[in-house]
Amino acid sequence: MIRIDLLSTVPLYDQIKAGLRGLVARGLLRPGDPAPSIRSLAAELKVNPNTVARAFRELTLEGFFEAQRGEGNVIASGALRQAKDKLSGVRENLKESIRLARRGGLPWSEIDALTREARREEP
Repeated sequence: MIRIDLLSTVPLYDQIKAGLRGLVARGLLRPGDPAPSIRSLAAELKVNPNTVARAFRELTLEGFFEAQRGEGNVIASGALRQAKDKLSGVRENLKESIRLARRGGLPWSEIDALTREARREEP
């Protein structure tokens, strides 16, 4: 479902938010679907439930989740657009990083090697 990297400098709650957005972007969660429960997601990821709760609070404030009476959190109707927008930003950042690497003198072979290394390190 969601993968987190305990060694990353990115806070766990941000990784959880990105993971949930990724699930929506890939169509594994759709608007109107119930969000996973805080307790079950915390157990699955082996993190403190307060960490998941913080991610959920922020996603609710951002309009990614909607609270529905008796249902808990559900994926908001605008969540797919949000997820795709975030993904577009990630793509642009990656392209810009590659451009900076090339301008800085890194050859394509080293950029390719770094990409393969990052894939091996993916949790």
